Amino acid sequence: MLSDVYRPEARASCDILVFDGEPVILDLLTAVLDRQGYRVTPTPLWEEAVQLVSTRSYGLAIADLDLRRKDGCRLVTALKRVSPGIPIVAMTAYPAEEIVAFAEKHVEAFLVKPFGMDELLKVVRAALNGGVPSHMNGMSSLAPRQQSAPVLAASG
Repeated sequence: MLSDVYRPEARASCDILVFDGEPVILDLLTAVLDRQGYRVTPTPLWEEAVQLVSTRSYGLAIADLDLRRKDGCRLVTALKRVSPGIPIVAMTAYPAEEIVAFAEKHVEAFLVKPFGMDELLKVVRAALNGGVPSHMNGMSSLAPRQQSAPVLAASG
């Protein structure tokens, strides 16, 4: 049986930029979001992502915060400079203290890989609607832009 997030009435239309240096992850996120009716622009290059946001309006950006290369952190900083109002969902497989601290200050939600696609879609919808519900993070009732981002450890 399919989860509620996969039902047609749960679909939405919005432009989403997806950044990840891993082609398999980039392709998977693109396919899942595209199937839900989102218009997805994938890129493995943070410089290209900044260029895209400076020439087109996106409703959301999803960025991998890679601990080793820091491209995701550079991207988030640049996106906030180019498009201050863009909501950002960050993700990482390496939730080191410095990455979590960065995410708490700069993004709307933070997913720890691996995470389920149901969880991704719930977070995307919540970020597009202005916050992440408390039942998803246990930290606050909503995570508006001025407050710390919820850190979501994936289950599944």
